[in-house]
Amino acid sequence: MLYNWNKETFTWFQEASDYTGYNRNLAELIKPYLEGCKTILDLGCGMGLVDFELAPDFEEITCVDISEEPIGYIQNRAAKLGIPNLRAVCADGGEKENLKKLIPDLPKDAVLALFHGEVERIGETYLSYAAKKMILVVHGSAYGTTGPKAYRVRKCCDVDSTRAWLESHGLTYQFQEAELEFGQPHRSIEDAVAFTRVFTKNAPDEEIEEYARSHVIETGRDDFPFYTPKIRKFGLFAVDPF
Repeated sequence: MLYNWNKETFTWFQEASDYTGYNRNLAELIKPYLEGCKTILDLGCGMGLVDFELAPDFEEITCVDISEEPIGYIQNRAAKLGIPNLRAVCADGGEKENLKKLIPDLPKDAVLALFHGEVERIGETYLSYAAKKMILVVHGSAYGTTGPKAYRVRKCCDVDSTRAWLESHGLTYQFQEAELEFGQPHRSIEDAVAFTRVFTKNAPDEEIEEYARSHVIETGRDDFPFYTPKIRKFGLFAVDPF
C-alpha cells in the first residue's frame, strides 16, 4: 500500500464498506467455500472488515497483520461491538515459527488471504496453516483502477499469476470470477482529491485533481454529497491444502 494507516484511511475504508455493502457482500461470496469450517485465520487482514461480517457464522476468527494500527483498530472495535470470537494478532504471517508461538493452535480450518501478498509466499507458507481450505481473493488485473492511468499502482498478484502458480504446483482448487461495487463516498471534492492521491504513485497534483473531479458523481445526500464509483473485479480461489 502507498498510504499509511491512520484515522483518515480507517475512515475511508469503513465508510466505503458501509456505503456500498462491499465487505458484507464479499463475506457472502466466501462463506459457501467454508462449509465444514469452524475456525479461520485471516492473514494480511488490514482492518478485518470482512471478518466482522463473517464472525457470527464461525466459532473463532484470528486476524493477523504486520501493522500495529489496524490490529489495534480490530481489537477496539471487536471489544466495542462485543464480538468475543474475533481476535487480532500483530505479526508477519510469513514468519512461520514466530506465528506458531503467537498462535499455538495452528493450523486453523481455513486460511484467508484477501488481496494480499505474492502468490509464491502465500502458497509456500500460508497453505501450511490451513487444515481444510485456503481462500485466495486476488485482483482481476495487475494494476489498480483508481487515479490517472499512467500512475496506477501495480498489484501484488492477480488472477493469471495465481492460477499459473497453483497449477504449476499441482494444487486443486475451485475458482469464481466476481465483481462488487466498492466506490468511495466523499464529504467534499477536496476529500475526493485526497483519496485519489493515496492510490496513485508520483502523479502530479494537477492530474490527480483533474481525475478526481472528473470521476465523482453527485449523490444528493447530505452526509456524502459526492461519490467516486468503482467496480472491483477479482477472482476467488478456494484451494485444497497439500
